[in-house]
Amino acid sequence: MQLKLSSVYLLYYMGLGAYAPYLSLYLHDRGISGSQMGLILAFGSLAGIVAQPLFGLLNDRSKDYRSILRWISLLSAIVVLTLVPDQGLTALIITFVLFSFISSPTSPLIDAIAVQHGTGHGFSFGEVRVWGAIGFSVITVFAGYLYQDIGYKHIFTAYSLFALLLFLVLFWLPAVPRAKMKQRIEKGVFRQLVTNWRFVSFIVISILVSVSMTMNFNYLSIFLQRLDYPVELVGWSFTVAAVVEIPLFWLSYKVIRRLGLFPLLIGSVLMYALKYIALSFAPPTSIVLLLQAADGIALVFYYSTAVEIVNLMAPDNGKATAQTMFAAAGGIAGIAANAAAGWIVDHQGPQFLFGMMGAMGVAATLLFLLFYVKGDNRQQLANVD
Repeated sequence: MQLKLSSVYLLYYMGLGAYAPYLSLYLHDRGISGSQMGLILAFGSLAGIVAQPLFGLLNDRSKDYRSILRWISLLSAIVVLTLVPDQGLTALIITFVLFSFISSPTSPLIDAIAVQHGTGHGFSFGEVRVWGAIGFSVITVFAGYLYQDIGYKHIFTAYSLFALLLFLVLFWLPAVPRAKMKQRIEKGVFRQLVTNWRFVSFIVISILVSVSMTMNFNYLSIFLQRLDYPVELVGWSFTVAAVVEIPLFWLSYKVIRRLGLFPLLIGSVLMYALKYIALSFAPPTSIVLLLQAADGIALVFYYSTAVEIVNLMAPDNGKATAQTMFAAAGGIAGIAANAAAGWIVDHQGPQFLFGMMGAMGVAATLLFLLFYVKGDNRQQLANVD
C-alpha cells in the first residue's frame, strides 16, 4: 500500500509542478492583466469550494474509495486540454472553472486515503507525501527550461499526460474493506462538522494562512518577473522549496511526536509570515533561494500538522468530508486571494502584496496561538502515536 500511494503522490505532484507554477506566466504572455488574472483564478477557486465538499461526501458514501479519484483523474486529463486553444476571456474563465471543479478535489481525497489507511498499513502520512515533493522538485526545473524553448501553452498538455498516468496507477491501489453503509455513514456528518465550533474556528483561522499561501503560489512568478530577477529563478525557486521538503516529510512524523501538532503548526505559520515580509524588500537572488528553502520547511510542518488535526477533530464516518471541507476553505481563501492579489499587483506593486501577506501571517500566528492556549485541546493536540 505504501509504495502504491507513494506512486499516486509522485504522479499527481509531477502534473501539478509542470502546470501550476507557470500558469500565471502563461496568462501574462497572453496579455492577461493582473486584475483579469485574479478574476480567472478566483472563479477557479469558487469552483473548488463547491466541488471539494461534494466529492468528499461522495467518497465517504462510495463502496470503493478509488472510484471517485479515477473519474476525477480521467476527466481532468481530458478537460485541461480545452485550455490549450487561444480563446477570449469569458471562454477562458468558463473552461478554467470546469477544469478546477473537476481537478480540485484530487489532493484532499488522496490525503484522506493516506491519513486514514497509513497507520493500519504501517506508514505515516509524511512517508508517502514526500514523494509528492520529490516529483514536484524534479519537474519544476526541467519544465522551466523546457517552456522557455517551447512556450508556456504546453503546461496543459503536460498536466494531461500526468493525469492519465495517475488514472492508470489508481487501478493498482488495493481495495480496502469498508464498513457497511449504515455503520459508515450517518445522516448529518456535514452538520456535525459545521456545528463543532472548534473545527469551524480552526478552519476560519486557516483561511488567513491559505490566502497568503495562494497569493504566494500564484503570484511569486509574477513577483520575480516584475522585479527583473533571472527568468530561470522561477523554476529554481519552486524546486528549492520542494527539495527541502523531501527529507522533512520523512522526518515530520518523528518531529510531530516529539513536539506536538500545534507548536509545529504555529511555528510554520510564523515562518511563512517572516518569509513574505523578507521578500517584500526585494532581496538578492541568493536570499530569495534561502527564503524559498524556509518556504519548504513551513509547508511541510503546516501541511502535515493541519491534515492530522482535521483528521482528529472529524468523526470516524466523516474523515474525507472534513479533509475536503478544509480544502474548500482554502478555495474560499483562493477567491479572495486571487481577486485581490491581481488588483494589488497592478495598482500597488508586488512588494506591497508580499508585505500584506506577511501581516496576514502574523495575524494567523497569533490566532492559532490563542486557539492553542484556550479551551480543551487534548484531542486536537494529541501527538501522533
